[in-house]
Amino acid sequence: MDQLNYYDLENIISKCVSGEIDMHEPIEVTNKLKNQRTEMSILKHLLILCQSDKKSLIHILSVLRYKIKSHLLELINDSAFIRHYIQNVIHEWSLHVTPADLFKDGLDQCDYHEGDDLYDYGQLINEKKCSQDGGHKLKVLEDGLKTRQEEYKPMTSEFAGLIQDKVRDLHTECYDCMGRIKSQASDTMEKGQLLDPKHKDVIIDLSSKTKATYLEYSDRLKEDSSAFSTFLSEKQDLDIPDNIHTIFLNYLITLNMIKKEMNFITHSFKGLLTDIQPKMVVLTKFMDGLNELEDLVEDPEPVHQQEDLPELIIDNSGQVRQPDGGVMQNKNLESGGLSAIFGDGFSFF
Repeated sequence: MDQLNYYDLENIISKCVSGEIDMHEPIEVTNKLKNQRTEMSILKHLLILCQSDKKSLIHILSVLRYKIKSHLLELINDSAFIRHYIQNVIHEWSLHVTPADLFKDGLDQCDYHEGDDLYDYGQLINEKKCSQDGGHKLKVLEDGLKTRQEEYKPMTSEFAGLIQDKVRDLHTECYDCMGRIKSQASDTMEKGQLLDPKHKDVIIDLSSKTKATYLEYSDRLKEDSSAFSTFLSEKQDLDIPDNIHTIFLNYLITLNMIKKEMNFITHSFKGLLTDIQPKMVVLTKFMDGLNELEDLVEDPEPVHQQEDLPELIIDNSGQVRQPDGGVMQNKNLESGGLSAIFGDGFSFF
């Protein structure tokens, strides 16, 4: 098959917004000579445009969601008949909300601004690079230590301190990286859960309401066949898009595609955590070993001074005498003499 004539990004988004392209049906593209045709899914076409236009899929889907939602709200605000018919469908669900309320979701809870990308792929790329860099640094350290040990090089204080500092820095770097990854995974999971409109069931119902259904509802409200009634019927026919149900359906499909992509991003973060976990185990064991060594180096216990002993004198006969000349008796030594210092079994020899 020759090179194909793909839709440009702006054109395919415009056709999805207007309902001209039904996103649940395959789309048809031709070759350059226009003598061959092939079908492909809308997702495959968007992925091709991601490569050619250097855009992320989440960016394209975020733009598509915003434009379809804005178009539907515009139709509701500009056409009283569309607004009244949708209100009638809402009453069938026994709800007390306005047609505009159908599109309210929970994204405002995470400070999301309409029109922005639902996620910045750059954050995933940066954290993946951080994880890979940490693994590379750890391998370099391990290889360096192994080589030094194989060469029987003696350990020096300078080298030991250098390795300890590098491991501490790497441990801090990996710990911070894990914290950011966990936070990002939590954020993407939360956005995926808050993405659905609060009254999604009604929108699903509206995705099955064709233009003919709107016009039938209009005919039931007619009270006469005057020129004014005919004029209103013709105007309503102009105001209601031929593929209005497809626009609602495309909105739902877009939301589901975004949720799938957000789920992919969340699991990509979890994969990074799985990769970095063994590295953190090695670094943590090393840090624990350092802490244990530091705990073993205790400050020396203070030396307690013995109570002041009376000055003793040993005469030529070996008798122990007090300064007043009295001979020290054994019974007195029991409470603080030489036996208190040396014990009964002491001998100079």
